[in-house]
Amino acid sequence: MTATFPRLASVSLLLLPALGHAASGSAYATGKAAGYVVGGLVLFWVAKRVLGDWAWARWLIVPVVAVAILRMNAGPGSMDTAQIQALAATVKAEDVVMYSTTECVYCRQAKAWLQQNGFAFTECNMSVNRTCEREFMAYKATGTPFLVVRGKRMDDGFDSDQFLALLRS
Repeated sequence: MTATFPRLASVSLLLLPALGHAASGSAYATGKAAGYVVGGLVLFWVAKRVLGDWAWARWLIVPVVAVAILRMNAGPGSMDTAQIQALAATVKAEDVVMYSTTECVYCRQAKAWLQQNGFAFTECNMSVNRTCEREFMAYKATGTPFLVVRGKRMDDGFDSDQFLALLRS
């Protein structure tokens, strides 16, 4: 019973910042909140194994991971809905081009996020338009959705935090 309370307290400390970030909305879509928690728990477990007799020191990891997670939340993903919509009002359809295919689930998710937040964009569906396919090939892109945001590429699919950062830069 004595060891259970510190374990629960440490897991809670790891979960709270991740849940706070998740509340911003983008963390659930990108899976970052789960990544933070899993990463912290793995680090905690590895420290327990590596430190051996110094296992008590692993408890020092808990506040360090919690602070690191909180600091990560200061990026563009921490924008509230009003700020995102204000940014969206400054974006023209030609500023954002999304190369997609009809059957791409991730393309539909990206499109829904963009529409939900009021971003104008141009969708170039390669399943329908061969010109889109040629442009996609010219970029040497490897997957969809592939976005070009004000001339800058998003090569690793759609990530709302990266998208917002590209618009703000």
